Amino acid sequence: MKDVVGVSEFLDAISPAMPQCPISGEIMQPALLVPLDWRRSDDRRSWHIWWSETVGFGQIHPRPHPGDIAEFYDIENYYTHAERVEHDPVIESRQVGWLGRLLGSIAYRFEQGAEPTSAWWRSIIPAGAQNGLEIGCGDGDRMNTFSPFLAHVRGVEPDPRAAGVARSRGLDVMEGTAESLPEAIKDRSYDLIAFVHVLEHTLDPVKALRNARDLLAEGGVMSIEVPNNACEGARRMGEAWRWLDAPRHLNFFTAESLVACAQAAGLTVTAVLYRGYVRQFMPDWLIDEARISARLQRRDATQADIDQQVRHSAALLAATVMAEPARKYDSVRILCTR
Repeated sequence: MKDVVGVSEFLDAISPAMPQCPISGEIMQPALLVPLDWRRSDDRRSWHIWWSETVGFGQIHPRPHPGDIAEFYDIENYYTHAERVEHDPVIESRQVGWLGRLLGSIAYRFEQGAEPTSAWWRSIIPAGAQNGLEIGCGDGDRMNTFSPFLAHVRGVEPDPRAAGVARSRGLDVMEGTAESLPEAIKDRSYDLIAFVHVLEHTLDPVKALRNARDLLAEGGVMSIEVPNNACEGARRMGEAWRWLDAPRHLNFFTAESLVACAQAAGLTVTAVLYRGYVRQFMPDWLIDEARISARLQRRDATQADIDQQVRHSAALLAATVMAEPARKYDSVRILCTR
């Protein structure tokens, strides 16, 4: 994660209480000051991210009140909703120019991440598996990826709008959170439990995983994926990194802290995998990061911002094309058993 600047100003702006890391127990240190929510420009609150170097874990502090969190997601075109962001590849291709188009082509040649394709899900689901559960399933797209390999799949989703869309597609989805799962799903154990970019949204990630562990069948597998805050893209972009997304993201993981969090919840980690290289160099990603950078400065992005972002991403590609996975990929995933 990018080093903070203006530490004294950061400390002056926040509560004097020094937060304690829920994983390591150490006192966390200030890491980033995010000046506003780039998706909701009318909300001018700033967000303070604290960091534990021992386990590579960050959190927003002070923690928001549970009743305030729903408003963070009251956004048109948020990716878990039915109203997806519609990108125009022709316009975006023109905006990033020949160099921006070239970056994705080069990155593709060096992509070796563990993408969660249908074949990948089939490879990890235990033989004879019957029941699957996705916690934080959004509008249900991913459930359809692994449901062919299970007799029955359920989902839990906190956003009523997304849950409603999933149910309209014929999926068995109930409203609830990872920390407060609906009682109705506790009538059985599950051979597969999936968290896909969900744990970073929780107020208490250890409790969320402990709740899920209690529902995991003997011999079952849990797949947990989060943004990888140890990657070079996160370090270089800092508060404007596309996957930072404060305040919807309340926790900021590396592979080390994700493993530690799972172990604290009583899980046994069997594999650490990475994914997400090419997409960091696609036109929509470049344009989004240019837009985020500009909005954090309280202005709209210009073509000059996009051009600057393309040059930045070219330098990122050169620095990561042969890098170790922890620096290269934007997401990390672990597989766990009881």
